[in-house]
Amino acid sequence: MAKFMKKRDIIKEIIGEVLEPEGFAFGEDADSCWFIKEFKNSKGEIARQVIDFYGSRWEKKLFLNINCYSGKFCSYRMGDFVPGCSDDGFMYSTIRDYKLAVETYADILIKYGLDFLKKIAEPPIENDYFREEDYYRLYNEYELLTQRFITEQQIDMGCISIKEAVELLKDILSRQQGKTFDDCRELFLEMSAFYGNLIKRTYPYEWIMKDIRTHKVCKLEIDSKLAPSWLVITRKSSLLVTSYIHIAWRDGIDKLDTLLI
Repeated sequence: MAKFMKKRDIIKEIIGEVLEPEGFAFGEDADSCWFIKEFKNSKGEIARQVIDFYGSRWEKKLFLNINCYSGKFCSYRMGDFVPGCSDDGFMYSTIRDYKLAVETYADILIKYGLDFLKKIAEPPIENDYFREEDYYRLYNEYELLTQRFITEQQIDMGCISIKEAVELLKDILSRQQGKTFDDCRELFLEMSAFYGNLIKRTYPYEWIMKDIRTHKVCKLEIDSKLAPSWLVITRKSSLLVTSYIHIAWRDGIDKLDTLLI
């Protein structure tokens, strides 16, 4: 029967028998196929796991990756959870070989993978990260967050330049050193909303929720047809402002200069 099946149908059928009872659903695009599961981790936060199957461009090999977002993103190869296993993938030359490779992956998932998935579902003890819930708040409430920030800081949005805004954010970040991320979370969301709405006044950015499969983030993007060429060249046609602020708080406020446009 496998002779007449497409490769992805083989994966969907064989791996599905292992993963669908665990709450995973099948998905695919032009380059790969995967099984994905969304759940709440032990902190009650939105989390996802993705088991990704993909081939090699240079030879007939099938590979498996496990990607997980539970507080933080982590990616794992076979060697990370199968004792003594390499990450070389499984060779195949015929559909029968391909089916055998998929069956081998199914056996590995049963023997090692399911327990490993439970282990990596646990979030970090520290809360030093933005949750998907935070990104949804930024996306849905950026106007409210901006208004709160400019009221607290007594800012006139029409009278502050982008450079002045970055300097203001750096000053605020310098006063947050020694605090926990949890202590700063709300302020960082307000800062992100303020800066995003400020640059939207000059450039045609839009707030979007970007689905990167393992998780969703709120970022600013410009349609490629509308973006000035220099923004594309400098890779600033897409901005994850929260990340810039988090990194600058953690690694030094001068890191925030990368937000200058």
